Amino acid sequence: MPGCRVPAEELIAFPTPFTFKAIGHHTRSFARAVHAAVSGVLDDRPVELRTRLSRNGTYLSATCTARIASADELRAVYAALYEVEDVITVL
Repeated sequence: MPGCRVPAEELIAFPTPFTFKAIGHHTRSFARAVHAAVSGVLDDRPVELRTRLSRNGTYLSATCTARIASADELRAVYAALYEVEDVITVL
């Protein structure tokens, strides 16, 4: 992960449930694209999706929770999320 000095393996006991949040421009396909990015890395594992619209309706946050098996998988999900069109930031 960019800017991370301590390896994820030392901070997180895998496998574990993990929550990812992508914030982007409110478009018709944003939430579906975020869910597809996470699901694409995790194959057949279930991914829960929640969304929240900004006060003025300009931005949408899409929060995905899923069981992550390893630090490599965690990094792969973050990489996939940064590739989603209209993503501004990922938490």
